[in-house]
Amino acid sequence: MNQYNNQVRSNRRKTRSGNRNDAGHNGFLSILLFYVLPFIVVNSLIFFLVTSKPKGEITIGESSDYISTTMELKINSLLPVKGMEVTLDGTPVELTKTGLKTYSTVLTNNGGLEIKLTSFNKMKTILHEQVNVLDDTPPVIKDQVFEDGVLSFRLEDTQSGVDYSSISGCDEDNQDISPLSIDRSTGRVTFELKKDNLTITAKDKIGNELHRTFTPQGESIEEEELQDLQAEDQTES
Repeated sequence: MNQYNNQVRSNRRKTRSGNRNDAGHNGFLSILLFYVLPFIVVNSLIFFLVTSKPKGEITIGESSDYISTTMELKINSLLPVKGMEVTLDGTPVELTKTGLKTYSTVLTNNGGLEIKLTSFNKMKTILHEQVNVLDDTPPVIKDQVFEDGVLSFRLEDTQSGVDYSSISGCDEDNQDISPLSIDRSTGRVTFELKKDNLTITAKDKIGNELHRTFTPQGESIEEEELQDLQAEDQTES
């Protein structure tokens, strides 16, 4: 009988101990679930709202005519953007909203594109992109050779291409001198040089114009040097 009573008391003690352990475990879970986790979540959300910077992606389109191209700005951040400043080489550019978070514009000049984004939490981001798909430079003269009074050179334009019909020359006596030959497959052009300086003019296919002056000895005169020579001639006269 005593042995039975001892066994009952022992079982009761174990039950009470187990209940206390369960109560402690449930209390810890309640604190974790209703206090600790909400505290972490709320503070993480506050930190995100305060420190999150706006994000954006710039896409410069290809140009079919080398005169204009499109620029698209896509906002990738979750928080709304309340301010946007866009400039191309310091000149303001106006964007048109084309979607929920997309903006676009047409660019007609190459240059450095800068976009300043300001989020509603006043955090800022500056994006940069170089626009270089437009043709804003004239053809260039390469591989020039002078021999027996004939100047030979190669015209090159890597974007819109050379307008070979625009190639001409002029000197003091003749304002319209045609080339001796033009090889369109190689870009090589020849002119006859006489006693006067010869100024050669050539355009690319969108109108960028090259002017280059050569002496009767086949030497190229830069624009500044030519202006200095002309000023000296006027002074002497």
